[in-house]
Amino acid sequence: MKNFYLAVLLVVMAGCCFGQAPKASLNVPATDVFVGYVTTSPDYGGGVFSDRLNGFEGAFSKGVTSHLALIASGDVVFGDIYIWNATQFSGTVGGKYNFLTGRFRPYGTAQVGYAHQSSNGAYADDHHPPLVPGTTDVEDGFTWRAGGGADLQMSPKIYWRILQFDEQRMPWGRHTPYYVNFSTGIGYRF
Repeated sequence: MKNFYLAVLLVVMAGCCFGQAPKASLNVPATDVFVGYVTTSPDYGGGVFSDRLNGFEGAFSKGVTSHLALIASGDVVFGDIYIWNATQFSGTVGGKYNFLTGRFRPYGTAQVGYAHQSSNGAYADDHHPPLVPGTTDVEDGFTWRAGGGADLQMSPKIYWRILQFDEQRMPWGRHTPYYVNFSTGIGYRF
């Protein structure tokens, strides 16, 4: 009987020790980098999904709490829209809020920053007069984006950004087209 009480005491003490262990690495604030593919659908008058630019997106985020992170992201997209071509860069900073902190992490994000686009005429009709053939127009300025997505933790260090969706406003001159961005890719958590 004495051995039975000793065994129960050892099991209870072991349980208390495990109860005091730190949280798993998936739950603590972390630093991570993300690289992936992005497709951007600008609204140039033909409807938001009638045109598409494709490119790459990268992001760096630093966890502040298990739910909140500060994020800096940049993307480069390019492509042909009808007979015009366009190349666009945007860099933004802001916050990211993870609604869950386990393996599956849906989140929301809001960011502000700068955008730069060069094109030979891929703009809405009310933006400015048509360009002379063979010339390029450059537009840049303040931008903001808001959206959400979901990450899936594949291992303690690697995660898959299943999908990120955001709407991004680009106030080019008199016209403020909005862009819808979809991205997916792989991230590494330090």
